[in-house]
Parts: sequence; C-alpha cells; structure tokens
Amino acid sequence: MERREFLETLGLGAAFVLTATCLHSCANNNSNLITPTTGSDLATVDLSLSANAALKTNGGYIVSNGIVVARDTSGNYVAATQTCSHEGLQGIYYDESSNSFWCNVHGAHYTLAGVGLNGNGAKGITVYKTSLVGTILHVTA
Repeated sequence: MERREFLETLGLGAAFVLTATCLHSCANNNSNLITPTTGSDLATVDLSLSANAALKTNGGYIVSNGIVVARDTSGNYVAATQTCSHEGLQGIYYDESSNSFWCNVHGAHYTLAGVGLNGNGAKGITVYKTSLVGTILHVTA
C-alpha cells in the first residue's frame, strides 16, 4: 500500500493528527543548540545564538544531543548526560527550584555533581566539565 492510499484509508482527521504530530516534533528538534565535536570537547555551545538565550539567565537550561547544559542559580555553567542511570532513559533536566538535575521519567534526583539524592537516582549520573572561551561554552569529559 502506498503512503497516499494509507492516509486516505485513515480519513482526513487521522491524517491531520499524524502530520501535525510530525511537524510538532520536527519543530522542537533542538539538535543544533549543542554541537557535538571531535577531539577533547564532547560538545560546544555558542552562547551568542538566540536559540541558546536561556543560558544567559541564571536558572536557564537547554537540552540537545543527549546533553543538558544549564546556568545554575549562582551563574555557573553545568552540564550532564540526559541519560538517567535509573533505567537508561533520556529524561534528565535541570531543576532551577532545587538547583539540581532531575529525571522526569521516574523522579530520580541528582546534585549538580551527579550524586543521587533519592532511590531512583542512587547510581548517580555523568556530569561534564564546562569552560567558557569568549562566547563558546566547551563541554568536556
């Protein structure tokens, strides 16, 4: 069955939902915010890009290419893997209210140093070093 035939059998409403979901996912693809690199950097973040404006404010963060980069409440840049040690799912985000990392999948909670704060976070997460050179934030192992 061709794609067109498949969509016609679903009807207009279902075809719209499928298309809208794809467009929404594509529109939220932030893979260009944190650029994977080779060499000593795991990634770089160009802070001059408007897409990375969240990092100009304490408590702001971005997530891209499996890495969470945040500017903590003290103004320091921190970075961690987005992969939670609890079940290996990508759910790690920065939580400004507690100035820590947390997983939105099962509630694992971690310090900015990657130490687990509850049972689901007991194994800890990988955190990365950050260094700022001009407007480029380097993320290294």
